[in-house]
Order: sequence, then C-alpha cells, then structure tokens
Amino acid sequence: MQSPIHFEIRDRVATLTLNRPDKLNALVPEMKEGFEEALAKSAEPAVKALFLRGEGRAFCAGGDIGWLAKALSEGRWDDLEALLDLGVTVAHGLATLPKPVVAVVHGPAAGAGMSLALDADLRIATPEARFSMAFVKIGLHPDWGGSVGLCRLVNPAVAAELMLTGDTIDAGRAQSLGLVNQVVPADDLEATVEALGHRLAAGPAETFARIKATLRHNQGLDDEGLRARLEAEGAQMKAAMRHPDAKEGLAAFLEKRAPRFA
Repeated sequence: MQSPIHFEIRDRVATLTLNRPDKLNALVPEMKEGFEEALAKSAEPAVKALFLRGEGRAFCAGGDIGWLAKALSEGRWDDLEALLDLGVTVAHGLATLPKPVVAVVHGPAAGAGMSLALDADLRIATPEARFSMAFVKIGLHPDWGGSVGLCRLVNPAVAAELMLTGDTIDAGRAQSLGLVNQVVPADDLEATVEALGHRLAAGPAETFARIKATLRHNQGLDDEGLRARLEAEGAQMKAAMRHPDAKEGLAAFLEKRAPRFA
C-alpha cells in the first residue's frame, strides 16, 4: 500500500508531497505519521526549507468527504476529532517551523487544502490553481488553520466573503488579494520551484528563523497565542460536525444535490 504522504530531502530542501492523487490528495487520519515525521525532519539543521506539494492534478481537495460522511454516520467522534487535532498540529508546526515553508499549488486547493496552503509562508501557483474555503457549502467550519491564515493575509471583509460564500477564486484573484506570491505558467513551474529551492538552500538558516519569529510577533501571535487560535477554530469545527447541517451537507455533496440546511 502506497504511503499517503511522500517526504524527501534533497540538497538541503525538504519536500512533503500529498500522495492520494486518485482522491485529489484529500486528507485522512492515515496521514498523521507522515505529517509528524515531515515536521520533525524538516526541523533538523540539515534542512533549510520545506516545500508542500500535491501529487497528480490537485494540490489538496480538503478532507476526504466519503471518509467524513461515513465516520459521522457511525458516530466515530474520536476519529473525527483526531483529524481536526492533527490539523492544529500541522498548522502550528508549519507556522513555527524555523524554516521557510512554500506551498506549490498547481490545481484545486479546497477546504482544508486551501488551509494547508495558507499555513505556508509563501505560495507559488500556476494559472490552473483554484482556491476555495468550501467548508460552508457542506455546513462545516474552516479548520487546519484556514480561518487563522486567511485573517492574517487579507482584510476582514475579504476573509468574510471567502468563508461565508465558499466561492472559488482563480490564481489571478488570489494573487491580487495577497494570497499567492507568484503565478507562473505550468511549463515553468518546476524550474521556478527549483530556483527558489536553491536560493533558500543557500540562505542564512538562523536569520530565516528570526524573520519567521518576527513576522508572527508583528501579527501579535506568539506560539501559545497561535495555538490558542487554532484550537478555538478546531473547537468551532467540532461543534459544527455535531449539528445536523453537517450530515446533510456531506450527504448532499455525495448525492450531487443542493443541501437542505436547517
């Protein structure tokens, strides 16, 4: 059975690749070990930067709707909450990792997939990239740091728009909002990623760490404050999952119909 996460270190640059291309790299509990190993190894002195990628035609479609619907129908609250707690660990780990984190988005980044991209320090996208805080469409609340990252990057009105509508935005609008640093043609993506990797690998590791700490401080976020915000977000999602709207939203998605929310 192939691992749902592939991790490698090459020339002082680590790459974490979500590896469920047949499911658009949707997030499942089986990714826990891979995420934790990647965060631990990326923190080692030999690594200068971490890149986040998705295998196949998507970056990440968010939570695995089929898995979520089944777990919800079976009342497996411990499993559901463990996945949300993993999101807190990953979002906090990426934000506090003393290395630059770069998300490479070449296709859909929806729900927690968009959250994961926002957890990075920098984002490179191709014109085919699409971003959506899609949670509201299935009666759920943002998780995996999505609301925290969005509110750090855009003004409150835009954050409200994206979270309340769940509308999809293209790479161009994402760049204009400040959510994406660079949009490059798909044919140039690998060369762009490689060039940035080489640049970061040659950079000053201690200064990178200090800059990331300063960026968090200037946003009023020490490590404990950041974790508190992420846990508060997760608590809202846990509550949303227990509301009937969540079951209806997931069922409607799988049945390809409009949801009938309360």
